[in-house]
This record gives sequence, C-alpha cells and structure tokens, in this order.
Amino acid sequence: MPTLMRSNPEHLLAQQAALARFGEFALKSEDLDTILQEACRLVAEALGTSLAKVVALEEDGQTLTVRAGIGWKPGVVGGLSTHLSTGSEGLALRSAESVVCQDLAKETRFAVPDFVKAHGCRACACVVIMGVDGRPPYGVLQVDSLRPHAFGEQDIAFLRSYANLLASAVGRLRANARLRRKADDNERLLRELQHRVKNNLQVIVAILDLQSRQLRAPESRAALRSVGRRVEALRLLHDKLHLSGEVDELDLGEYLAQLSASLLSFHEDGTARVQLALEVERGLLVSPDQAAPLGLAVNEFITNSLKHAFGEGLGRIGLTLQAAPAHRALLRLSDNGRGLPMPRPKTGTGMRMIESFGRQLGSAVHWTSDGTGTRLEMTIRLRGA
Repeated sequence: MPTLMRSNPEHLLAQQAALARFGEFALKSEDLDTILQEACRLVAEALGTSLAKVVALEEDGQTLTVRAGIGWKPGVVGGLSTHLSTGSEGLALRSAESVVCQDLAKETRFAVPDFVKAHGCRACACVVIMGVDGRPPYGVLQVDSLRPHAFGEQDIAFLRSYANLLASAVGRLRANARLRRKADDNERLLRELQHRVKNNLQVIVAILDLQSRQLRAPESRAALRSVGRRVEALRLLHDKLHLSGEVDELDLGEYLAQLSASLLSFHEDGTARVQLALEVERGLLVSPDQAAPLGLAVNEFITNSLKHAFGEGLGRIGLTLQAAPAHRALLRLSDNGRGLPMPRPKTGTGMRMIESFGRQLGSAVHWTSDGTGTRLEMTIRLRGA
C-alpha cells in the first residue's frame, strides 16, 4: 500500500471536508456505536490503512474492550478485551499521549496483543479519546497498517481531531442518558405521588361523607357534602392521571364526563329526577393545572343546578365539550330549570367560584339565563396552544 502524500493540498482539503461531514454526523446521531463505527471507517480510508478501531476503557479502569472497528475478523469488535498494561492502546492511556509505531516487529515499549499479531499488523498510530466533565478518558482511536508505515504529525493531528469529536459525542450522549434516567425517575416518583394523593383524597371524601351522615342540622350536612364533592373532583383528576400513565396531560372530555356522572350520584335523589345529557369530544388534552379548576367549575354548576334549578320537579343538565378554532375547546354547561333570578345574585358562592376559576384559566365566563334555564360557556386553551 503506497504511503499517502501528506503535503498534498488536495489531500488536506479532502481530510478537512471529511472531518466536517463527520462532525455534523456526530452531532445529529443518537447512537454511539454508529458514531464510533463511522469514525473508524473514515480514518482508515483517509490514512490509507486496512484496519481501525476504537478501544473503550471499562469502568474498572483496567480492561480495554474493542467497541468499534473496521477490517477486523468476526469476534474482535464487541467481544475482545485486553489489559491496560499491554498494547499501544494501554500505553497511550497510561501516558495520556499519542503513540506511534512505524514497525511493530521492532517495538519495545509495549507488548503487541495476540489478536493484532494474528491480523498481520505491522504499524499503528493511536490517540486518546478524552473524557468530559472531569471523567476518565473514554478510550483510544487507533489505525493499524498491514505494513510498516510512516505516520506523520499531520496524521496524528487528523486522528486527534476525530478523537475530540468522539469525546464530545460520548459526553453529549452520556449527558442525554443521565437526563433521560433522571426524567424517568422523576416521572415515576410523580406517578407514585399522584397515586398517594388520590388515595388520601379518597379517604377524605369517605370521612366527609361519614361525618355528614351523622350531622342532624340539614345546613351543616349540606355544607359538608358540598366540600366532599369538591374534594371528589380533585380525587377523580388524580385517578385519571394515574390510570392514563401520564403526568402532564389528560383527556378533558373523559374527565368531565366521569366527573359529572359522579356528581349526580353524590345527591341522594339526583339520579332519580335529573337527567344528565353529555356531548363530549374525546382527545382534547389539557394539563392537570387546567383540569383542576375546570372540574371544580363543573362541580359548582351541577351542584347549583341540582339545588336551585328544579325544585322538587324533574330536570335536565347538559354538558357539551367540543373543539374550537385556534387550538381551543368550548365548554357549555346548561340546565332547563327556572333560570337565575334577576338581577343576578352577586353573593352566591358557587357563581363566584366559577368566575374565579375562569380567571385562573384566562377564560371569560359567559352566562345566559331566562325562564327556560341557565347556560354557561367557557373557552379553554388546549395543551400546547
């Protein structure tokens, strides 16, 4: 194999172009083995050698494993290990310097590994792939030649450039892996917290219900059950998040449909005399921070309708949720009861709470009321809007 003309300007430009393309590739790829293998292919091609490899230093600080390579027989890449005390790779890592050998048959600084001899290698050049953020070196990048070969300073500088790119890629991918592990751990902890919150809220709901049944005064019993309904709305929210496996979004239609049906069951005669009409579009996603005030607003509207709209007669409560332009959703609540008294009361706790939840969501609350019932409309920003 002829020796390359290192001083050829065209050859220098070709090396620089190849290095630039590899840099872009290393930045985009998320697979370290692919990056290492491509580096081996390119340096072997550029320096005119038949073989190249990346040898990784294992966590024990003593074992070297061939992680990637080109030109080697099956079983070498990914399956062969040597000790730090042997080979040009070990010498480079121990000395933190590049190692060049023009003729392995005359080498006295290190013992040549058996697999290198078996392949007929006669010359080599290797550089250290440094660690980042204070970590130990990752390993070495090495080219091997099947005949004595005069590797020059330009060759070593070229190898160092690749090694530096590999060090950056290793650091980036390791940092990404740490971030993913941390994110997974945080998500798992958050799901566990949601599960515990849901269970605790369920206990609170049960206690409030038990206490309300023991109270004799109707006003006190009603007030305690009203608190229980609000807690139930939050419990159901955490239940939906836990069951869906998500921590930052949920299907608003499913949540409000289940919540409104649950609210009727809280009233002793609600399901017997009041019909619930649901028209909800699925797949409209909101964050838990949005779902909580929306659920409480629905709770207040349905509770007020059951208490004031129908008297002792039959009634109908409607809940409609549908997609709206500009990544919004339109929520309509209605009943066919007697309507709000005019002028509209300003002291009602439920209405004040609903309007407060609307402000929290950045949504105006529109009321209409006549002799045929009461209606409420809110426009909600969906997740990602």
